[in-house]
Amino acid sequence: MSTTAVRPPVTTTEAATEQPPFVTARNPRALAEIVLGHPVDWDAVEDPTALLEEVLVTPREELFDPRHGSPVYLGFRLDDSGAVVEAPRHEPEDAPAPESGEAPHLPEEITTLKDLQPVLGELGAARVRRVAPSRAGGWTLEVAPTGAPAQRLIDTVFDRRVLDGLLPIHLIDLGWTPDGAQWADTGSFFHEAAEFFDPVQGGLGDCWLIAAMSSVAWALPGTITDAARATGAGDQQFTHRFVYRDPGDGTQRTFEASDQTLVFTGTTAPLYARSSEAGEIWPAVVEKAFAQWRQGTGNDHPNLTVLNGGDPVWASAALSGRTPHYTGHAGRTAAALRTLVKNHCASYRTVDPMTAWTYGTAPAGLSYADATIVANHAYSVLGWTSGALLVRAYQEALARSTGVARERIVAAGASLLNPAILTRDYVVLRNPWGYHEGTAGARHGAIAMRDAGFWRSIDLDVVDGVFAIDFATYQQYFAGTGVAL
Repeated sequence: MSTTAVRPPVTTTEAATEQPPFVTARNPRALAEIVLGHPVDWDAVEDPTALLEEVLVTPREELFDPRHGSPVYLGFRLDDSGAVVEAPRHEPEDAPAPESGEAPHLPEEITTLKDLQPVLGELGAARVRRVAPSRAGGWTLEVAPTGAPAQRLIDTVFDRRVLDGLLPIHLIDLGWTPDGAQWADTGSFFHEAAEFFDPVQGGLGDCWLIAAMSSVAWALPGTITDAARATGAGDQQFTHRFVYRDPGDGTQRTFEASDQTLVFTGTTAPLYARSSEAGEIWPAVVEKAFAQWRQGTGNDHPNLTVLNGGDPVWASAALSGRTPHYTGHAGRTAAALRTLVKNHCASYRTVDPMTAWTYGTAPAGLSYADATIVANHAYSVLGWTSGALLVRAYQEALARSTGVARERIVAAGASLLNPAILTRDYVVLRNPWGYHEGTAGARHGAIAMRDAGFWRSIDLDVVDGVFAIDFATYQQYFAGTGVAL
């Protein structure tokens, strides 16, 4: 059986005329755990982002956009068009790697900027991160490290042991176990059922698959089931059977995977996909089955790094036996996207699996870091909600405005059907990391959605990856929306 890693084929149906996405963002917390070689209790960390900055040697404002060479996109780079593509393979140098974050050696005597040229390279190309006045009357400058970002990170952060668990360096069909990890049975497939908040992304760049799991579990309850059979005399040894329909050619693919998943050696803490419910392993087992598919192997210990990068709409269709449909946001209005989402919802909740993805890098004039949105990343679309704004806010804005801005506010107010409130619709999304919610154009507070047989309350102020942003923001910051029909 071939062991060559292949990407899932792209559907050629007439309905899928938009360009399919290829998203790769890794969960930075899981990535940091792999670099450290042990799990981290993030709830006990006072400033998780500061720890990420230290471990991944990258400022927080550069973590979530590949234009900065962020390790969140290890193994990929931006091409000249701004699309994310696979990067050439980098290996650590044979010489011992410097300590993480070690600065280049400075010249013995520095009196002018020209003396720094051996360290900074071409001075005109040196990138300045920060400038601040100094107490002595001059300026303090922070200059970004030189060299190709990918190679610099590999030289300082990702040694060969870590890379083996993150990139498909050794693709063999004899089973695969990265250093510092072991295959272990750490729980049950699921406790009650597969739920949308269960799947949490680990250290792989498979946000596309984790977001799809969440979307299918939410929109089509009961689709993700446990077809298990015993494989040992005891009552705790099982293998799970998965039957997926390839959205490209329509053929059915069958895979079997045991309860064994990859954890840090001597622990029950997962390296890759995990569930938000302790002791539940279904996201990791489904992830393993997709790795078997990608690698073209029936081995129960496939190389999971083949899952780096993919299409969340394709994955949603494969999980649900449907066909992927794509809608690009460029050239479409916020109103059109609102109609698209609502057409696939009932009682505010999506009834067809929907996912969304961001651009390879932030569009001109926008900052993903400021919006707390991640570039080249997949999100689950859970549905929509409305929010009400008091007319007092409208009146205060009117009082502060002049000229053209005032005319626009007056025009907006004149269109109100209810003189007491202004209403706005929002799309409800989930980040598969289980945290890092978008803040641009966000709605806060509790919302309600009809979840099969009952109304479910969702608190948008809880750190669980779920958030709601208005459709104008959604149109600007997200590149496309996909649905499996």
